[in-house]
Amino acid sequence: MPKLADYRTVATFDPATFTRMDMLGLEGQDVLWKNVSFNETTGQGSYLMIMAPGTKCNPHRHNGDEEFFIVEGDLQDHDGHLYVAGEFVSLAPGSEHFSVSPSGCKLVVTQRGPETNFRHGEWTPTP
Repeated sequence: MPKLADYRTVATFDPATFTRMDMLGLEGQDVLWKNVSFNETTGQGSYLMIMAPGTKCNPHRHNGDEEFFIVEGDLQDHDGHLYVAGEFVSLAPGSEHFSVSPSGCKLVVTQRGPETNFRHGEWTPTP
């Protein structure tokens, strides 16, 4: 019978264990991620994310819930809303946004469905 340890994954924010996150139209952004349980086919699971100061993510639509906890730093959505360390955010399916990290940040992200990704300049924000 398997032991609990056989089912356990423990992740830390050690940048040496992260890889660069590929984002449509934003090649070269200093955004790193560490897959904890994220399934890229289904768009479900969790990962850790590190964004350097001034970096951004591409515009995208959530086709399932996205939730994230800001461990450190800040993150600003395109509508000007600023999230800060200690906040837990839940975005419902159908929401669209992109974010910039003014001072850099560390996030714990959970997705419950795939995203539709857009390039900057090819996306019009919803009001």
